[in-house]
Amino acid sequence: MNKTNKKPLIIGAIILVALIAVFGVVYTLNKPATHTGSKDIVVEVTGSDGKTTDYKLSTDAEYLIQAMDELSSNGSGFSYSGSDSEYGIMIEYINGEKAIYAEDAAYWSLYVNGEYGQYGADSQPVESGDTYTWAYEKAQ
Repeated sequence: MNKTNKKPLIIGAIILVALIAVFGVVYTLNKPATHTGSKDIVVEVTGSDGKTTDYKLSTDAEYLIQAMDELSSNGSGFSYSGSDSEYGIMIEYINGEKAIYAEDAAYWSLYVNGEYGQYGADSQPVESGDTYTWAYEKAQ
């Protein structure tokens, strides 16, 4: 290839690189903004001392357990752990407080908008505007 044949190839490569750079800048300026979730919920925790702590969250979680995972990882101070059972996850610790029925006759009850929950954390659907309360309770 002589010099004359290389010149259009070099110019074409420069134009291609310039177009890629322009498209990159346009995309960066116009890319969709990151957003918080579309559902605004509150997770409340009422400990054995009766004190309640609220955690507000905007989420796209389908189930409560997913929202709880988000709260645990976003620096809110909320934490939980549990064990799997034939009925789903059994929540045993919330914010470091233990409630294991077999050991201390205590458990974490789930309330949805003030009503006793009908589902466990891993099957409780998340709806915008709802309040999910975990309350430490002792068996009578």
